[in-house]
Amino acid sequence: MGDEGWEMGDERSSFVPHPSSPIPHPSLTILRPLPSRLPVKKTVQKLLAEYGTVAVVVYFVIFFAVLGGFWLAIRLGWQPTSAAGSVGTFAAAYIATKLTQPLRIAATIVVTPFIAKLYERVRGRESGIGNRE
Repeated sequence: MGDEGWEMGDERSSFVPHPSSPIPHPSLTILRPLPSRLPVKKTVQKLLAEYGTVAVVVYFVIFFAVLGGFWLAIRLGWQPTSAAGSVGTFAAAYIATKLTQPLRIAATIVVTPFIAKLYERVRGRESGIGNRE
């Protein structure tokens, strides 16, 4: 018959795959979003909600430090002789910086709480949640 890989379940359920069947049950093949994407997005949103401007500043400091580092490394290894060569150096540094974006986001997530605590100490604010009077 046509249903060799399937067994009939009880009347309340649909077909149940036979344990030796190479074909999975249709309900087991539902495509779901990758779980790694959602937690990172939620983590970044939580970080921005909790630390706000400090998180943004930390991200951009890391971004410009990496961009400058790549530009300097490329520039020291290759001396352009024209304006187009200088633009090419910057473009290559920008592309290399974009390739490090996941690492820069991870570094921002890890470093921001420490920088925020340091910033609060320097500014003389309390690092606790509640205000003491």
